Amino acid sequence: MYLQNIMSNYLNENTNKFEVEDAFKPIKNVKKDTWESVDNNLKKVYKFEKIKHLEQFVVQLIKYNRETSSEIEIRFRKNTVGVILHSLSGQVSEIELEASKDIDKIKKDVMYYYADKE
Repeated sequence: MYLQNIMSNYLNENTNKFEVEDAFKPIKNVKKDTWESVDNNLKKVYKFEKIKHLEQFVVQLIKYNRETSSEIEIRFRKNTVGVILHSLSGQVSEIELEASKDIDKIKKDVMYYYADKE
């Protein structure tokens, strides 16, 4: 009898407390993804002020290409490096998304490691 009373109170509770709030506000200051999706591939252009940063970035990308299962195309000219992550499945998958994050980290690491020490 006691259990039936508890369960009836539980089942008859007001269900409005689980509704979505009308004043939903999106999160601000979210970092936008700088990779562009073109023909189910991801593409990004990196610009460098110093040639030694560009060279080291390209070297690290070549090393990374040995480790990843993503299909990477690298183009460089003057002070820019273009990177295209080709999707082998016809759609951008987790493999390409993970590679894009890794490449962004590689660029950040190269800029830090080869920064001019004063």
